[in-house]
Amino acid sequence: MRRILTLVLVIAASLPAAGPAASAQAQTSSEGFSDVPGDHPRKLDIDYAAARGWFEGFEDGAFRPDQVVSSSQIAALVGRVFAEVSEEGVDRLEAALFMQHGDLALSSPTAASVDAPTFSDFPPPGGHEGHEAVDASVAYAAARGWFVGYPDGTFRPYRVISAGQVAAVVGRAFADGVSRAEMAAFLRHGNLAVVAHEASLAWDHAGDAFADAQAAWEEGCADFAAGMMNPEGLSAMSEGAAALLAEVAAGEATAEAWKADAAFWETLADRGEAEDDALAKAEAAAAAWEAALAAERKVYAILTAGGDIQAAVAAALEVRTAETAAWAATADATRAAAAAESRAEESVREAWAAALEKMDDAVAARGSLTTESVAQLAEDCPQWIAAWGAWKDWAAAMSTANDALAAVA
Repeated sequence: MRRILTLVLVIAASLPAAGPAASAQAQTSSEGFSDVPGDHPRKLDIDYAAARGWFEGFEDGAFRPDQVVSSSQIAALVGRVFAEVSEEGVDRLEAALFMQHGDLALSSPTAASVDAPTFSDFPPPGGHEGHEAVDASVAYAAARGWFVGYPDGTFRPYRVISAGQVAAVVGRAFADGVSRAEMAAFLRHGNLAVVAHEASLAWDHAGDAFADAQAAWEEGCADFAAGMMNPEGLSAMSEGAAALLAEVAAGEATAEAWKADAAFWETLADRGEAEDDALAKAEAAAAAWEAALAAERKVYAILTAGGDIQAAVAAALEVRTAETAAWAATADATRAAAAAESRAEESVREAWAAALEKMDDAVAARGSLTTESVAQLAEDCPQWIAAWGAWKDWAAAMSTANDALAAVA
């Protein structure tokens, strides 16, 4: 699956001291800066950036928030940052999102210079369901001349662009320079928006995996159940094994999606008790799905090796127990995320409320599947197939909720 774009870690590793008199030892946010009092309007941004090594303080203990960072310095910085994000680079939509939310965090956001052009490929024909708020970043960036379309009228939002191209975009946005304090705000909010959107993409991937698993179980459920009931059945369970493999892929995608959510909560500068709980519950959900995956892989290994039927049965029952625990952790994590966003903007609250409602549906669909015998495993096959649909809807709601976060970062 796609990488989780953690600009936090990359920038921390790549940003040099931003000033000729910067000390070799970075001034950390916990120590504070002599010229950044508690009521400074950019204190949170400055502390956030300093804690991650984006900026260092000066030898006299000052941050010099009003000192201008030139456009050439910014371009060089961003070029290094995006060059190290990952081997895959960054696509144009993510870069536009980063630019929009970084710019909106400034005291004087850049005014539109032209009418926002329309693009034939974005949003895609039929809409970009669940991502409309993030899609607005393309119009925002295009209206300011930071991005232009291609001669054929397309925007090509998922085209990966080079670090040099990203640097040129940032250079155009700050042709007159920008202060250190505002650059800290730009980096913080742009980063949060992209990390939240990457979590949204991870949930999209999970939803696709749920759909694939549902289709695979429609083909292989009867085969799987019959094989489990028949001592000679392991040799004829190819469809059942394929369905289980699709279920493994779905579990992997779910674990990765929870890791992506945890990455967002971890990047917050102002985490309180509720946000800490959301982070801990997301990490716990990821760990629970990893445990379920270990059980699923054990069954698959037995099936494909033509092993003992009793071992396969025992392992299959272990899977259901592990999955029950994983779904309980999932419910806890979804509720914790919704609770953490209870103070957020209305659009975010509504999105998380919808995700919580879908979570209840998903848990209800899973709830009665507490298999205790092989016979019940076979009997539950039709319900198991139907449950995947509820889980797919839940993943879509989680994707929308994360993009709601990205839109207000």
